[in-house]
Amino acid sequence: MLDGRRVLIVEDEALVALELTEIVTGANAHAVGPARTNREALALIDLEAIDVAILDLNLADGEATPTAEGLIAKGIPVLICTGGVLPRAMRLLWPDLPMLRKPLNPERLVEALGALCGELTGGERV
Repeated sequence: MLDGRRVLIVEDEALVALELTEIVTGANAHAVGPARTNREALALIDLEAIDVAILDLNLADGEATPTAEGLIAKGIPVLICTGGVLPRAMRLLWPDLPMLRKPLNPERLVEALGALCGELTGGERV
């Protein structure tokens, strides 16, 4: 489902970032990052080819809105993974952003990422 896809991981908790990396690589995808801050994530967005992103809402340098904006502006599908709630401003800007709650179920995560990759490409890799 994720074979060869490049998945940006934006997560500031080291153990969660490690778990996400293991899930992504276990699904035969390439993990980009992890980025702990908006600054790191935005730099990776500019430097790397990314097929889909996993985005935590609360990063080491604050709310992840700048990263979400950068990803969406480049047409990169975003999956929110959080233990909290989607901030009102983000809900208003992007009401259709898919979201999974932590703790994550690995199978559901891979399924959700695969669906996002297939949505924009009709199931074919671009």
